Amino acid sequence: MIGVGAGAGRAAWVVIGVMLLAGVLRAGEADLIKNGDFKDGTSGWSELASDADREAAVVDFEGGKALKLARKTAKAAAQAVQYNLKLKPQTLYRLSVTGKGDTRAVVSLRPSSSKDKDYFKLCKSWATSAAPLDPSKDLATETLLFDAGQKADSAFLALRLDGEAPGTYQVTSVALTEVGGTKADKSELVIAHLGDSITITSYLPFSQRVDALLQAAIQKAFPNLRTRQLNLAADGEFVKELFDTKRYDQYMKENYDKIDVAIIRYGGNDQPRYSADEFKKLLNALCDNLIRDYPGITIVLGTGTCLNAAGDINKKYGPYWQATRDLANERKFLLADVYRRFEKEASPKTAKAEGDMHPSAFGVKLTAEVEYETLEAVLKAR
Repeated sequence: MIGVGAGAGRAAWVVIGVMLLAGVLRAGEADLIKNGDFKDGTSGWSELASDADREAAVVDFEGGKALKLARKTAKAAAQAVQYNLKLKPQTLYRLSVTGKGDTRAVVSLRPSSSKDKDYFKLCKSWATSAAPLDPSKDLATETLLFDAGQKADSAFLALRLDGEAPGTYQVTSVALTEVGGTKADKSELVIAHLGDSITITSYLPFSQRVDALLQAAIQKAFPNLRTRQLNLAADGEFVKELFDTKRYDQYMKENYDKIDVAIIRYGGNDQPRYSADEFKKLLNALCDNLIRDYPGITIVLGTGTCLNAAGDINKKYGPYWQATRDLANERKFLLADVYRRFEKEASPKTAKAEGDMHPSAFGVKLTAEVEYETLEAVLKAR
């Protein structure tokens, strides 16, 4: 499926995959969201409240209706929630949200499973299927293609204002439609991203994340290659936690029956917890698990970011990036050396903020370029 982002002055990304930019309800598609155009007022929506501090209400807007989320007093919450969305396992869904405003809003799709009580916690959907809707003077659309995997069978959807400052965002439409099945298919290449916040970048819209940008590059170069992206990374995660919480077993192995390529970028949250040698052992164990559970998988190990003019921070994390390089070399895995690319760029523009290891949108763009270059030979072989 193809999505295009709309909004004056904004780039249009063409993407096919698990997370991508923009989409609209297509003819014949059933919409799981009730009253997604708000023509029936607040019907189907819950948790709306309006008082002296906030407003969450359906209003007349540009010839139609819109959900108005307004914060009048700092820190006041404004939201709307739709519960009891019924999902089908091994199904791909397109979530599209259109709106505009002078402050950031957030859309969050929160799946759960009647078969696995731990799924809601382990899927970490507050990162993987939630994202900001940036301020915009013109209507803009963001879309998430969500793979329900083998476990998710229900969900709720929330729209809320981000941050604490006063501001307003109007949502004109929300849709959640079924795209197709996700059962294992030999003709489709499934690329999974594993790691922490530098990979999921939950502070960026879906369209600016590494999986969306990598998918765009792949589709441009190989238009006939069917590829699907799974960004399974989560803020704060480290390798030992992935194992200890059973997230690897219950959320990944039991939930996704096909992964052809795994791009693995850990280290940032491992550093405070154990040595680089221990990190290397755990990373090696993760690779062993993936090779066992997904026969024929291609492993890509990736380094973290390099902060411009921050030698002390780079020195602190350097041993973990080197451990990644060493393991890739020893086991003949592919290496996406993002650190070296950032180091070569030597620009403060690669970081989210001064002294912050998290990449900016520009930094994520560079990361996607490195990952594409690393995978190019594999893609050509398909």
